[in-house]
Amino acid sequence: MRYVIKIGSSSLTLPDGDLNKFAMSRYVSGLAQLVLDGHEVVLVTSGAVAAGYGRAGFQKRPSRLVEKQAAAAIGQCLLVHEYHQLFAPYGIATAQILLTAEDLHSETRCRNAVTTLEYLLSLGVVPIINENDTVAVEELTFGDNDQLSAMVATSISANGLVLITDTDGLYNMNPHQHSSATRLQQVAVWDDGLLDLAEGSSEVGSGGMRSKLLATARVLQAGIPCFIGKAHSPGELLSIFSGGGCGTYFGGHLTERAFTECSRA
Repeated sequence: MRYVIKIGSSSLTLPDGDLNKFAMSRYVSGLAQLVLDGHEVVLVTSGAVAAGYGRAGFQKRPSRLVEKQAAAAIGQCLLVHEYHQLFAPYGIATAQILLTAEDLHSETRCRNAVTTLEYLLSLGVVPIINENDTVAVEELTFGDNDQLSAMVATSISANGLVLITDTDGLYNMNPHQHSSATRLQQVAVWDDGLLDLAEGSSEVGSGGMRSKLLATARVLQAGIPCFIGKAHSPGELLSIFSGGGCGTYFGGHLTERAFTECSRA
């Protein structure tokens, strides 16, 4: 099975902007187990801007574009180095790939990226993908890492997309405003009305539930099931792939059968 797993900034960083290395180690432990179990894993990671702005001397997340781009350039080095160090004890190599949505819209550049990804996966390597923040202006404003992960998933025909965030899925109404709100455990078929349920956004990342739902719509259209939710331990991460994840499943659980049925829908 081939999975694209996207982890948001709020799940990877501390309030002061530094990387949350303990949280990263727990995610890597779960991801490594997936690889050791024979699955192919592509990691789409946010966190470069959040990890870099403190090192750049900013007291809080910068607002000017050039400041964000500088923070991303610094933070990307820290981010990938940490992943490399964390995967190494498991005997798993990592590779950095910086992409923009424009890369995947170009037939030639997309083909080149997919060829590289396919070969890396055949070697048992975990490709670590991030938006190329220093040139991708839109990502820094609209949170396109959600969209990027969906585009990667469809480009490499993944069996599932997992969007890890700081919320436990989609609710039928804002749970911060309505005590009677209930989480949607599973959404079998996409409905544009789901976008009306998306309120608020992450304090650290630049995306939000709406961005994740748009990414979900994209992969469902390609017949790929998706999960939106949170995981704070390797066990919680792995439970996502057995149907017990803390979040919302779209199009079915992340299994071969679900992928087949989702593709036929």
